[in-house]
Amino acid sequence: MTAIRDEHGYVLVNAAEDLRRMHREAASADGLERLLRWLARRVEGTVVLLDRYGTPLHAFPEVPGDILRRAAGEVDRVVTGEVRAAVADVGGGVVHLQRVGVDGDDSTLVVIRRERFTADVRVLIGDAAQLVGLRRRADALDLRYRRVDRAERQAREAVLDLLMAGQFDAARRIAATLGPALADRLRVFVVEGPPAARTRTADHCEQASGGRAWIVRCRVYSRHVIVLAPASAEPDDLGDALGEFVDGAGGVKVGGSDAVALRDFLTGYEQAFHALAVARNGNERFARFSRRGELAALVRPRGYAWAAATLEPLTGHRPQRAQDPDAAALTTTLGAWLDFYGGAARQLKIHRNTLAARLRYIEGLLRRPLDSLDTQATLRLALRILGGPAGAGGPATLEELLDDPEVRRWADLQVAPLLRAGTEPFMTTLRVWLASDARLDTTASTLGISLSGVRKRLLRTESILGRSLLNGPSARYDLWLALKVLHT
Repeated sequence: MTAIRDEHGYVLVNAAEDLRRMHREAASADGLERLLRWLARRVEGTVVLLDRYGTPLHAFPEVPGDILRRAAGEVDRVVTGEVRAAVADVGGGVVHLQRVGVDGDDSTLVVIRRERFTADVRVLIGDAAQLVGLRRRADALDLRYRRVDRAERQAREAVLDLLMAGQFDAARRIAATLGPALADRLRVFVVEGPPAARTRTADHCEQASGGRAWIVRCRVYSRHVIVLAPASAEPDDLGDALGEFVDGAGGVKVGGSDAVALRDFLTGYEQAFHALAVARNGNERFARFSRRGELAALVRPRGYAWAAATLEPLTGHRPQRAQDPDAAALTTTLGAWLDFYGGAARQLKIHRNTLAARLRYIEGLLRRPLDSLDTQATLRLALRILGGPAGAGGPATLEELLDDPEVRRWADLQVAPLLRAGTEPFMTTLRVWLASDARLDTTASTLGISLSGVRKRLLRTESILGRSLLNGPSARYDLWLALKVLHT
C-alpha cells in the first residue's frame, strides 16, 4: 500500500509539472509546434496532428511509415467524430487517437509509441489535446484578425486613392462606412519615422484625435503615416499632440498643412509634405507649412480652357481594346507619376513595367517628352487646374497665361528666400538643376562639383525654401514655372 501511495503521489506531481510545461510551450510564439514536439519527447514516441480530413498537419519527428494506414479503421472513427478517442494495436507500436474538438476544431491528435499507454500517459495526452485545441483556436483568431486588419488598411488606402484622384463623393461614402467620416475642412499631417514604429504612430494619432482623424499608412513611403484631421475654429489639439509626440519619439518628424477643404486634399497633402522637408532638414522636428500661394488656384478662372486643351488628347482618349487603360486610368497614372515618380507603381498598385508602358503611351498621345521638366511642369499645372471648378475662356498658351502681374508676384514669393545675402550658391545650383531636367549627374558636371555636393546643396535649398525638392510631391514644378515667369 505504501508503494502504491508513493507511486500515486509521484504521478500527481509529475502530471502537474507536465501541465505547467505544456502551458509554457503552448504560450510561445510558435506554440503549437513546440507543444507537439515536447509531447513527442515526453512520451518517447511520435506525435501527429491530423486535420478534419485525416491529412497530417504536423508530425514530430516525422510521419511514421505505414502505421497510420494500418490503423486506418480507428483513425476514420475518430476523424469522422464517431468516437472521441481510440487505441489501435498495430505491429510495431500502439496508436492512441484523441479528438481535439474545441469550439468546432475537427483536428485529431495521434500519439504512437512501442509501449502500451499507462493511465498517466493517457491523462497527459488528454491535457495536451485540450491545449492543442486552444492554441489552434488562438492561431485561427489571430489569422482572422490579421486578415480583417489588412482589409481595413486596404480600404483606407482606397479612400486615399480616391481623394488623390478627385473622387470625393466615393471617398466620403467608404469613409462613412468604415468611420470616422471625412470632415468638410481638414488639416493634413505627414508623420515620418522608422517603419517599425508606424503602428505606434498611428495609435498615438488615433488617441490624440479622439478617433476623429482619418489615418493611413502611406503606400509610397514606408516611413510615412498620413493623417487627415478635422479642422475647426478650435485650437489645433492634434497638431499640439503631435508636437509633443515627436519630442519623446526618436527619429520622428512631422509636417502639417493649413486648413483646406476636402476637395483640396492634394494641396493639403503637398503642404504637409513640404513642411516635413523643413522638419527633416532643420532643427525643429515639427513644422507647419509656410504659405506662398498656389499657382493653379490663382490662374484657374482664366486658365481652365488652356488646361482642357492641353490635356484633351489624354482626357478625350478612347481605348481601341477593352483591356487597354481608358482616359481616367491614364490621367490618374500621369498625376501619380508627376507626384511620386517611380513610387507611382506602388501608389497605383501596378507593376513598374505597366507604369513604364502607360507613360510611353501617354507620351504618344500628348506628343510630348515626359522626361523634360518643361513638359512635367506644364502638365502638372494643367492637371491641377482641371481638378477645380471650371472657368471661362482665356489665354491659349502657357506664356500668355503666366503673363500676369498676380502671377509675377506669386513667382517672386517662390524664390524670395533664395535672393537673400549668402544664398547665391544655392540659387545657382537650383537654376542649373532645373535647367538640367532635375538630373543630379548633369547638374554636378555643369557646376564642376560632386554628386554628393549637389545633393547637399539641394537639401540646404529645401530648408531655405521650406519645400521638398528631391522627393515627391516636389516643388520643382512651381520653381521651374517661377523662374520662367521671372526670366532668371
